[in-house]
Amino acid sequence: MQHRAPLIFLAVLLAALVPLLFLMASPFFTSFLLAAVIAVVMHPVKEWLSRRLHRPGLATFLTTFVTVSLLGILLAFAGFRLTRELTAAYNALSQRSLEQGGWPAMVAGTADRVAGALATRLPIDKEAIRTELIDRMRAASGYLLSKAGAAVGGVTSAVVTFLLVTLFLYVLLRYGEDWAVRLAALTPLDARTSASLLRTMHDAVVGNVIGAFASAVGNGLLLILLFWLFGVRSPLLWGVLGGLASVIPAIGAALVWAPVAIAFLLTGSYVKALTLSLACLLLLGSVENLLRPFLVGTRAKQHPMLIALAAIGGAYAFGAVGILLGPLAVSLAAALLKEIQQLTAHTALVGDGAPPPA
Repeated sequence: MQHRAPLIFLAVLLAALVPLLFLMASPFFTSFLLAAVIAVVMHPVKEWLSRRLHRPGLATFLTTFVTVSLLGILLAFAGFRLTRELTAAYNALSQRSLEQGGWPAMVAGTADRVAGALATRLPIDKEAIRTELIDRMRAASGYLLSKAGAAVGGVTSAVVTFLLVTLFLYVLLRYGEDWAVRLAALTPLDARTSASLLRTMHDAVVGNVIGAFASAVGNGLLLILLFWLFGVRSPLLWGVLGGLASVIPAIGAALVWAPVAIAFLLTGSYVKALTLSLACLLLLGSVENLLRPFLVGTRAKQHPMLIALAAIGGAYAFGAVGILLGPLAVSLAAALLKEIQQLTAHTALVGDGAPPPA
């Protein structure tokens, strides 16, 4: 009774501070979540180095340095190659447009050819198709130009996010396990329940990473094969980039193969454009919708359909990070329901005078 009033007062003060703390932490949420995911995956490496070096601080620094260096080299190499390939593709299209009288004439000519091909096979007015195609192309061009400034700002934001991820990664690798133990000790749960919930969250995070990696590899290999079959320049580069882009919800690998299909369309390769689009929509969609939920669900001990819906719903609610938060939230909710069921059954047994379960 003597400690109840101070505890209530302190709890009220803490509850009042929670909204303010949330607003202050919200700009760093994405960086912290990415760092937490990487920290969970790299924690075994840090522990192995700690046992070898007998210096936890040095082991944490080396793990963070190697991880960040590998990611930085990969992103820098991909960005350099992507810039070079885009420049070559733009120069080729520019040369073709000059031969046809400029970009407007090239767009109009492409629209005429597509409209003519459709009008000969479908009972549709050719002029209506041509007008609609030109309007769509102009709208797409205007959209891309309007996003040019946002792309420059996105590069700056990506650099800042990368630096924050590096800082959070070191801190979480160094102190994250101790913080998790302390937070678990603050709850009224017993050690078994706390360990079970922490293990569920760990398995969900690792399952998401394995699922994302497997999906990226599967989509990347399919794109490399498709781009090679269709004669796309540098199929290995574009396939790898498409595999990496496949982890982005909603859009995914379409960020890579859709511009390639549009380039085929602009250069008059209508069969290639249509066939590539259909193949990517059917094959890549199958990999994304079947492989990833199966792997994540197996690790998190949940049905693949539930994991797939959780990823879609999480992406809709929270954006790109929701593809991780959705399955994690579903797995944690399932673990909480299981613990509640066990506690309820134990309470009922104790109330009936039966011995508690072992």
